[in-house]
Amino acid sequence: MLNTFHLRTFLAVVDAGNYSTAAAALHMTQPAVSQQIRALEEQLGDIRLFRRVGQRMVLTHAGEELLGSARELVRLAERAEQSLLALKGQVAGRVVVGCTPSGGERLLPRLLAAFHERFPVVGLELVVAPADALLDALGERTITIVLVEEPQRRRGLEAVLLGTEPVVLVAPIGHPLLKQPPLAPSVLRDQPLVLPRGGSPLRRAVEEALRRRGLTVSDLQPALESDSITVLLQAVRAGLGLAFLPRSCAPARGEGVGHVELVATSIQIDWFLVRSRERGSPGAAQSLYDFLSGPQARALLVRAVLRPPAEEGGPHAAPPARRAPTSER
Repeated sequence: MLNTFHLRTFLAVVDAGNYSTAAAALHMTQPAVSQQIRALEEQLGDIRLFRRVGQRMVLTHAGEELLGSARELVRLAERAEQSLLALKGQVAGRVVVGCTPSGGERLLPRLLAAFHERFPVVGLELVVAPADALLDALGERTITIVLVEEPQRRRGLEAVLLGTEPVVLVAPIGHPLLKQPPLAPSVLRDQPLVLPRGGSPLRRAVEEALRRRGLTVSDLQPALESDSITVLLQAVRAGLGLAFLPRSCAPARGEGVGHVELVATSIQIDWFLVRSRERGSPGAAQSLYDFLSGPQARALLVRAVLRPPAEEGGPHAAPPARRAPTSER
């Protein structure tokens, strides 16, 4: 009978692409990971599961054949473990959560830390990726819950609005615009900008707000585009241009950047918690979802500068637990 610990190690190497990264994720040494994989290969009749290509470990044909069954066996083992622990009133298991780079990687760890205090036995994995990739992963059941900054419109998924976050314009310390009173958005025609990647939710929010103030995409001068908020912030500090950032990601004034005020220009993004409508039995995933959509998480988000859904006054404000519409992709 296959050993589920061996299978978990096998899946960790598949996901990481090499033994060293898998070892770090499993809190094991690299030789220990190698031993687990070798033991699994021996149990299967000395069949090689990986081959080395450069710095990566790539599945052999036998490894590809095992992959689907390994994931299913590990899921079944985890489900059985959760069910037995539930009989004792404990919540355990492993949940894979996803968020986008545009602020989600700043917000979600705060919430996961608070969840871990209440449910220390639950293992958590955080995947940072563009929204489309996260929603694809939800459909494929490789991720359980995601935090994204737009309502989803895919069949089979459901979303709850957690809050609304302002977007601010920042410039490097010493930039002449920082000494000016609130400026008309038209000033951006003459400024190099570091912007989120075209088509990303944050980029769309910025372009839509500027369009309402008479600026089109062709009026902007992107000096750099990136999905990484860290890259955008460092580019501002290096003097490459101005950037629009979620307020939770913008440093306090004096930390290398300052805030540029624009007249009558409100830019904001909505944060949605999304999961599949088809769910298994209650367990760690349900406990995490209930926590993230509950009052303690919302209070933490308000402290992180999000406006709660019930607050009036913004074009994206909504009542608590607003569900995004679903439609065919």
